[in-house]
Amino acid sequence: MRLESRVAVITGAASGMGRAMAVLFAKEGARVLAADIAAEGLASVADEIRSAGGRVETCVANVASADDVDGMIQRAVDVFGGIDILVNNAGIMDGMKAAHEVTDELWERVFAVNVTGPMRAIRKALPLMMDKGRGAIVNIASVGGLFGSRAGAAYTASKHAVVIADAGWTAY
Repeated sequence: MRLESRVAVITGAASGMGRAMAVLFAKEGARVLAADIAAEGLASVADEIRSAGGRVETCVANVASADDVDGMIQRAVDVFGGIDILVNNAGIMDGMKAAHEVTDELWERVFAVNVTGPMRAIRKALPLMMDKGRGAIVNIASVGGLFGSRAGAAYTASKHAVVIADAGWTAY
């Protein structure tokens, strides 16, 4: 129960790594706000957590939307009284598009979800953590953020941005 009495907000929690983190954090005692755009997946992970005795609330949110991000963090405050852990896990790929194939629309969508979404969540959550004098922010990147040619141009650039900006986002 290493996370007893902690509140964790996890984006991209309806499937994959986000789902696994939500389940594990709840098992370790955290109260979890599971956020994702996929309502069905959120309902499923919430059922799994609750059936194991964990505490979870869900929030359908698109991290590319400033209003959704603000609402997601506010929901954690309203339901659980604050936030101790933010996991920026939500992310999208770009279909392995080479630079000459990337449209402006695809570029902007990938950056909105993979870079701007985490920045907005940090911007909203960090003052709450600073007021408490503690907190943890986990930004999920990928090997694509460390080395080129692992995915498409937009995805790789977005994950590089997360890796490069990480120290500046979380320093306080």
